[in-house]
Amino acid sequence: MPEKVWIERPERCIGCYSCVYACSRELFGTTSASRTAIFVRTGKSLEDRFHVVVCIACKNPPCAVACKKEALQAKLEGGVTLVASKCVDCKNFECLSACAIGALTLDPKNKKPIICTECGLCAKYCPHEVLGFGEAGGP
Repeated sequence: MPEKVWIERPERCIGCYSCVYACSRELFGTTSASRTAIFVRTGKSLEDRFHVVVCIACKNPPCAVACKKEALQAKLEGGVTLVASKCVDCKNFECLSACAIGALTLDPKNKKPIICTECGLCAKYCPHEVLGFGEAGGP
């Protein structure tokens, strides 16, 4: 069974960005909060908690449906893969707005969506066990 990442204990997030930097390092060989497939967002006030956003590997991903160039291909086990050669000349980036949880962003260097590869490093490096990783039948 395929493995996936999920948010297990969101209340434990302290905004340390360990997950963000682990993801950036794995995907791009750098530690950048703007080149990652997982996000730590802050609330509107100091009392608000941090919110982790990561792809939930939808079975019928709206981002793939929204991509007119068919650059985002739905995977059988859920989620998408990017066919970079097809991701060209898009001005509207409907794929980004189609994601209901806001888990997609553009790579600032190549202007293509950054896709979660479900590698699990974000969960491995989270010191507060906010994230889970394992078989797709998880929570």
